Amino acid sequence: MQRLLAAAEEIISERGVSSLTVGDVARRAGTAVGTLYTRFPDKDTFLRVFYDRLFAQAATAADVVFDPSRRRSLPMRDLLGGCVSVLVRDYRARRGLLRALLLYVRTHHDAAFQTRAERFNLRFFARLKGVILSHRSEIRHPDPERAILVGLMMIDGAAKEAILFGEARPASLSVSDPSMVTELTRAICAHLGVENAHRRPARRRS
Repeated sequence: MQRLLAAAEEIISERGVSSLTVGDVARRAGTAVGTLYTRFPDKDTFLRVFYDRLFAQAATAADVVFDPSRRRSLPMRDLLGGCVSVLVRDYRARRGLLRALLLYVRTHHDAAFQTRAERFNLRFFARLKGVILSHRSEIRHPDPERAILVGLMMIDGAAKEAILFGEARPASLSVSDPSMVTELTRAICAHLGVENAHRRPARRRS
C-alpha cells in the first residue's frame, strides 16, 4: 500500500489530481493494473484511501510538533518562530502535492476531500491555538483568541502564497525561506503584542 500511495503522491505532484488514473498509479508502483482494480474499482475509491492516509499522516506529525509538553516551556517568541518554521518547511517539502491539491479543491467540488481537509484544519488550529494560549500572559492583544486566529491565517496565507504559488513573482519580490520565517515570526509577534525577548536594554541617560 505504501508504494501505491507514494506513486500517487508523485503523479499528483507532477500532473495534478485530475490527471491521475488508477492505471498510472499501478504502473508507477510496479503493480499489475488488474490487481489494483480488484482493490480499487475506480479513481474515487482510491482517492478516498489516499486522502485518509494523507490526513492521518499530517495529524500524527502535528501532534508531535505541537505536543504541549515540548512547547509550553519555550518563550512565546521562540514558540511562534518554531511554528512558522515548521509551516514553511512543510510547504516547501511537499510543494508539488499541496499545490496540486489546493488547485483541485478550488476548481472541483469534492465533498469528501473538503470534509477531510476541514476536519484536519480544525484539529490542527485547535492544537496550535491551545499551545499558544498556554502563554496567554505574554499576549498583550486585548482579544487573544481572535488575535491568534487572525495571526495564524496571516502567516499561513503568506507562506502558502509565497511557496506554493510564487513562481510568477519577479525575483526582486521573492524572499528566501529563512528570511520568510524571520519576517513572519516578527509579524505575528507584533500582531499578538508579544514583546521581543531579545530586545536590547535601553541606554541610560547620563
